[in-house]
Amino acid sequence: MQNVFDYLEWRGDLPFARDEFNEVDNLIISVLAYLNFEGIVPQDIEGESISLGVAADLYMKSLEQRIPKNINNPFFRDMPKLLLKAALTNRYKNIELSGYVDQIDYEKSNQFSAMVFSINPSEHFIAFRGTDDTLAGWKEDFQMSFRDEVKAQRDAVSYVKGILTGYQGEFYLGGHSKGGNLAVYGAAAMPNDLQERIIGVYNNDGPGFLAHVIEREGYQRIIDRIHTFIPKSSVVGMLLEHGEEYITVNSNGMGFMQHNAFFWEVKGNHFAYEKGLTKGSKNFNKTVRLWLNQLSMGQREEFVDALFDILQATGAMTVSDLSRRNLSLANDMIKSYKTLDPLAQANLKKVIQIFFDKTQKVWISSLEKDVASLLGHGSHKKKSGN
Repeated sequence: MQNVFDYLEWRGDLPFARDEFNEVDNLIISVLAYLNFEGIVPQDIEGESISLGVAADLYMKSLEQRIPKNINNPFFRDMPKLLLKAALTNRYKNIELSGYVDQIDYEKSNQFSAMVFSINPSEHFIAFRGTDDTLAGWKEDFQMSFRDEVKAQRDAVSYVKGILTGYQGEFYLGGHSKGGNLAVYGAAAMPNDLQERIIGVYNNDGPGFLAHVIEREGYQRIIDRIHTFIPKSSVVGMLLEHGEEYITVNSNGMGFMQHNAFFWEVKGNHFAYEKGLTKGSKNFNKTVRLWLNQLSMGQREEFVDALFDILQATGAMTVSDLSRRNLSLANDMIKSYKTLDPLAQANLKKVIQIFFDKTQKVWISSLEKDVASLLGHGSHKKKSGN
């Protein structure tokens, strides 16, 4: 099965001027937005920028300081390899990066990061980072189930407005996981004059919204420009409501690991499409929605607070910090939540077990070895593609 790495081999020699931006480019840029470009990509939007090729070189030179704690997660450990491979292509090396923002507040459960990828002076992609490994980021995702607007969504609106005001040209917005949700939310909140400059919004397996959010005028104005992609066994992307149609993508991952964008199958300049979700995914999402619909907004908030109180009480700050010892402690703590009914306690236990899922265990080869292997090739081989 071919993926984004194969795509860079096939089409890496084709600049955007010869082969226009497509949905696979969207996914690559959305994944690159997860990387820590602090001190590399300018924060200002006053003409300051750096090419992706130069940024990749600086990133690799400071790799040890930038390797995230969640490096045992296959999704996160492949990101530097994707950056390096993209930087070796004619298609990506001259993209200009700017407007880098990276904020996290553990106490307020807020995580927000975004940046601009300028394909050319008049065509830009505003990329929002998805949920990282921090429990603060995950809690904010869960808060979407009962809050009209979480802080990251407010940040996205402010960020998009600032970029559209400060840059010339047309814009794509996009992201993976929560980043996709932020892209849609930010685009939908723009006044009509700014919204007209948005030519496409990409939600790559990101959660939806509470029903009344998708009924808003701004959302309905841009709904035809929203492109939502979800893997055939989607969990994250099927949470809450989507007003737009979504496209199902084939993925080689197992279960929840289909959320990993590196497992998505690529054919030429598009994804390999599926007819619909798997039966297991449909049943899971039906069960989750049925359960959520039985809860008041107050009960949802109580559940989320209990979940993350328990996870953080284990001493963990990130999902990667969680261990089997923590899981045993967490299960014991659930019993102390007397205010939760038996069904809520049972669901709390199931959700906690997802955080300790063994499918995200460490790969055998080290990241340094993978990067060295790529560097050893010097120049990438070109393949005849679609």
